[in-house]
Amino acid sequence: MSKYFCFYKFLFLILLFSCNTSRKNDLKIVVPPESSENRTVSSLVREVQFRPLTGDPRLVPFEADRIDFSDELMILGDFSLSQSVYVFNKESGKALEIPLKKGEGPQEVRAVNDFWLDGDMLYVLDGIGRKIVSISYSSGTFQQLEHIKLEIPFRRFAKTKTGFVGLTGGGQENALAFVDETGKLISAHLPNSIEFLLSPPNPFHKLVDGNEVQVLFNSSFNPEIIRVDNGVIESFSGIEYEGELVKKPKNTDFVKDQAGFKLFQESLVSQPSLFTIFESTPEQFIFLYFIQNTPRLAFSSNGKGSTFKIENLKNDLSFDNQPFPKVIGVDGSRFAALVSTDQLNRDDPAFAGSALEKAILANPDALVFVLEFELNVE
Repeated sequence: MSKYFCFYKFLFLILLFSCNTSRKNDLKIVVPPESSENRTVSSLVREVQFRPLTGDPRLVPFEADRIDFSDELMILGDFSLSQSVYVFNKESGKALEIPLKKGEGPQEVRAVNDFWLDGDMLYVLDGIGRKIVSISYSSGTFQQLEHIKLEIPFRRFAKTKTGFVGLTGGGQENALAFVDETGKLISAHLPNSIEFLLSPPNPFHKLVDGNEVQVLFNSSFNPEIIRVDNGVIESFSGIEYEGELVKKPKNTDFVKDQAGFKLFQESLVSQPSLFTIFESTPEQFIFLYFIQNTPRLAFSSNGKGSTFKIENLKNDLSFDNQPFPKVIGVDGSRFAALVSTDQLNRDDPAFAGSALEKAILANPDALVFVLEFELNVE
């Protein structure tokens, strides 16, 4: 299996953007011009840190789709393989056990499909069980609270000021729904067309602006970013490519299966498409998109940056056979990714003496690291 096949699977998981850049450009995300340079990933980053994760192996993930941070905790969610959520002490990286078990019982979950961290509250989505599990944290102690039964099924979700918002599942007529704090439906929006067949791992994103927390939503094929934390649909941002805003697909009347999805993708081949948001930092973004079925990564810091074709990038940072580390969240001003030592390309000549090798040698008991970095593209 070629690295490009593996990466095309990975491409369905990645895209970052910075909404600070959007605000500076009248609510537009501006894709930087393309460069033909060949670049190493290490030349595009700074402030690199590797945090070792340690503890009982059953409490440590080897894959993750999302990470979030509080002052004391690191929370990671694997929604694909283990379908579980993992908690660590932020300072020590030591795994912590939380009162959440898999099973069919009334206090158990059948699967973990998403999580949301809101202050000292951790909300865990059990999409199969159609419920949200609330877990409080105080003074080193976790407590599971009463489950919230959902009136409408969710694939992914986020906390709002009025309750929760979710990307729906189960053949619902609308793709986006708001529920109150008891799980009762408030309103539903966005006709559930072919553009929602592919569910990005993290369609809801937390943007911290001073003391204000905004929640943004995007789908993979809609270049419009909307705000949802106030419990209503609010226009937030568009994407500008070569001086023009990318237009929303006009034709989404395709059968919602793989054949229809392929036809839908072919109809977008002449414009930037496949938008999947990762996370945001206050000043930077990394933006993935396709042009004529060819992937590109756009790097921007404080409004300056470049776009590169995937084949022009060499990953000498996480050495995990991906052109760029799989970023799954942010910690303040830094992007965060997960690095599993059993997935490394140790034969890469650049691995010897690298920051990652030094971190592994200094922490021989850690099989997983959280990689954090800022961009260096100004």
